Amino acid sequence: LVGENGAGKSTLMKVLSGVYPHGSYDGEILYNGKPMAFRGIHDSESQGIVIIHQELALVPQMSIAENIFLGNEIATRGVINRHETNRRTAELLAKVGLRESPETKVGELGMGKQQLVEIAKALSRGAHVIAFDEPTSSLSAREIDRLMAIITRLRDEGKVVLYVSHRMEEVFRICNAVTVFKDGRYVRTFDDMAALTH
Repeated sequence: LVGENGAGKSTLMKVLSGVYPHGSYDGEILYNGKPMAFRGIHDSESQGIVIIHQELALVPQMSIAENIFLGNEIATRGVINRHETNRRTAELLAKVGLRESPETKVGELGMGKQQLVEIAKALSRGAHVIAFDEPTSSLSAREIDRLMAIITRLRDEGKVVLYVSHRMEEVFRICNAVTVFKDGRYVRTFDDMAALTH
């Protein structure tokens, strides 16, 4: 999803994720052919839709494991199972290529690694659709390369990846189709990347 700043890309992501609840916007969301009425983020996540916003939603003072399972704790009778939480976190971190202890505080990580924690968090929610809203805005070239590799792998594994950007080099690098927005309106979808020019 591409367009200039102010084109409505991030607004659309907020509608899709339930940040803007059903009824606060015109139109409808069709997902797997069915209309959706998300009242909040929990509703969209329960359908396997997760948005990774430009401003990461992590708690710096908490560990990686605590952040990943925040609001979705692994517990029995109200007692969190730390061993199982750390074990599952380690599995998720391996999937995104992050070599950190599950008990590492998120505040000790750089922005690129925090982005990977967000992806691991999305996978922990059983996401089928993962939307990235301008994910490379504060990453180094090396971190961007790593993120591109992970996104490509998620796509190849059958996940639907929505990538919001105004950086065309990234679009050509990883996208199969491009939808253009301008002034809050849909302009056109290009299903053939060869039809686009740099």
